[in-house]
Amino acid sequence: MHEWRDLRDEYLCELLRLEGAADADLVRCPSCNQAEATFRCKQCFGGQMYCGDCTVKMHTKNPLHIIDEWNGEMFSRTSLQELGLRIWLCHDDCVAPAVVENFVSLDIAYIHEISVVFCGCERRHGTERRTALLRKQWYPATHHTPRTAATFNFLNFFIIQTHQAKTTMYDFYTATAHSTCGTGKKLSNRYPEFLHMARQWRHLQLLKRGGRGHDPSGVNGTKPGALAIECPACSRPDVNLLEGWENASAEDRFLYLLFIALDACFRLKRRLVSSELRDPGLGTGWAYFVEQEPYREYLLTTTNESEMSTCSGLAALDYANTKFSRGYSTTGVGMGVCARHEFVQPTGVGDLQKGEQYSNMDWIFSTIMRWKHPCLPKAISYDIICQWFKMLFERLLKMPAVVRFTIVTVLYRFVIPKMHIHSHTLACQLVFSLNFLLGAGQTDGEGIERPWANLGGVATSTREMGPGSRRDTLDSHLSYWNWSKLITIADLLRRRLDKARIEQREQEEAFTAFCTEQGSVSRIGA
Repeated sequence: MHEWRDLRDEYLCELLRLEGAADADLVRCPSCNQAEATFRCKQCFGGQMYCGDCTVKMHTKNPLHIIDEWNGEMFSRTSLQELGLRIWLCHDDCVAPAVVENFVSLDIAYIHEISVVFCGCERRHGTERRTALLRKQWYPATHHTPRTAATFNFLNFFIIQTHQAKTTMYDFYTATAHSTCGTGKKLSNRYPEFLHMARQWRHLQLLKRGGRGHDPSGVNGTKPGALAIECPACSRPDVNLLEGWENASAEDRFLYLLFIALDACFRLKRRLVSSELRDPGLGTGWAYFVEQEPYREYLLTTTNESEMSTCSGLAALDYANTKFSRGYSTTGVGMGVCARHEFVQPTGVGDLQKGEQYSNMDWIFSTIMRWKHPCLPKAISYDIICQWFKMLFERLLKMPAVVRFTIVTVLYRFVIPKMHIHSHTLACQLVFSLNFLLGAGQTDGEGIERPWANLGGVATSTREMGPGSRRDTLDSHLSYWNWSKLITIADLLRRRLDKARIEQREQEEAFTAFCTEQGSVSRIGA
C-alpha cells in the first residue's frame, strides 16, 4: 500500500479515460468500415467501439450485454433492444413469430428489458413458451405466458450469495436494481416474481441433486429424507461397514459407535403470519425437516407439559412453556446432527411451538432413529439429557406407529456436551460425562452449536416468511451446510488422524516414563 499510494493519480487517470472515448476511432466502424462507430459494450473485452448494426450482429449470442452510446461529449446508456435486437426462441422456419416487447430478464448485476420472439405457428414441436425459455437457460416467472425470466446464472449466483453470505432476497434484488441504474430511475419491479423463481429454483436443485429426475417414480415418488446429504463417515451398514460388523466383540463395539447430538435454537422463530393452506411447503419432509402432517397430528395429542428441571444449574427447561411464544407461530427449531462430523440428519429438524418441550424433541429424535440400523451402538448427546432422559422409554412407546421404535438399553448411551456439562450438578457430571464413555475419544458433543451459528444470519428473514417458504429456505441452507461438510471431511479426518498419531506417541512416551519411574520407586521402597 505504501508503494501504491504514489500511483493513485495514474490509476485515477486511467479510470477517467475509460469514461471518455479513449483511443477509439470515431470516424468509421472497424467491422464494416462504413457507419460511424458510436457504440461500446461494457462487458465485451477491449472496449472497442462499433456502429449500431455491427453491435447487434456481434451480440446475437450475448443478448444481455450492456451498451453505451457516445454522443460526442459523453457516454449514455442505451440497449440492444433499442438498437433492434430481437432474441429468437423459435425454430428457423417459423411462419408466425410472436414478438413480446419489453420482456424483462434478470441477469447477474443487471435487469434488462428485451424483445423476445416466440413461436406462434402450429409447428411448435410441442414446446411451450416456458419450455423455450428453459432450453435457453432462462427460468420463467410463470408457466402461463411468461413475460419475465431469470437467467440460470442469476439464480445460481443468488443461491451462492444467500448460502455463504446470508444475503436476503430483498437485498440481492435491490443491489441488482442499483447496479442496473444508480440514478434513482424506476425500473420494472420484478421482485415478487423473483421470490417465486428463487424458491422454485432452490427446490429444483434439491430434486436434481437428489437424483429424482432419473427415478421412474418421479418427483412424487420422493421418500422422506431422500434429498438429505448424509454423513459418509458415520457408521452405515451396507455402505461403509464390513460384513459381520454386528458380531464384533464387546471390547470392539465402540468402533461402530454412532454419535447423535440434539439441541434447540430459539433464534429461528416465525411470526404468526400466513398459513399452511396459503403457503404450503414444496417438499417438506423430503430433506431435513420432519414430515409436517404426522408431526402436527402428534403434537395435537400431547398435553401442555410442565416438567421443570431439578438440575440447579440448568435454565433451558425453566422456560419450556413460556419461551417468548406470544405473537409467534414457531418459537424455535429442534435439530439433530451427527456429533462428530456435524451433518444435519435426514428428517432431523422440527419446529417448536412453545419452547423446548419433550414432545417436540421426542418426535425429532424418533424420526432420526428410524433411519439408523437397530443393532448399531449409539451415543445421544443433549444439553438437557438429565431431564429429557427421564421416562424417555415410556414416552417412545406411546409414539405413533410411523416413528415408534424400542430402545435396546445396552446399545444406547446418553451424554451431555463437554462445555454444557459444567452447568449441571455433580451427580449429572458423574453419570453423563463423555470422558467416561468408552470410544468417545475427543468427541465434545458441542458440534451442533455450529450449524446454529451458521443459520443465525437468515433468522431475520425467515422470521417473516410463511410456513412453507421458511421450511424450504431452511432446507436449502441446511443442504448447503451438509455439502460444505462433505467436501471438506476428507481433509478434516486426515488432520485429526495426524494429530491423533502425534498425541499417541506423546502419551505413550509419557506413560512409559511414568511406569519406569514408578518401577524405580517400587524397587527403592522394597
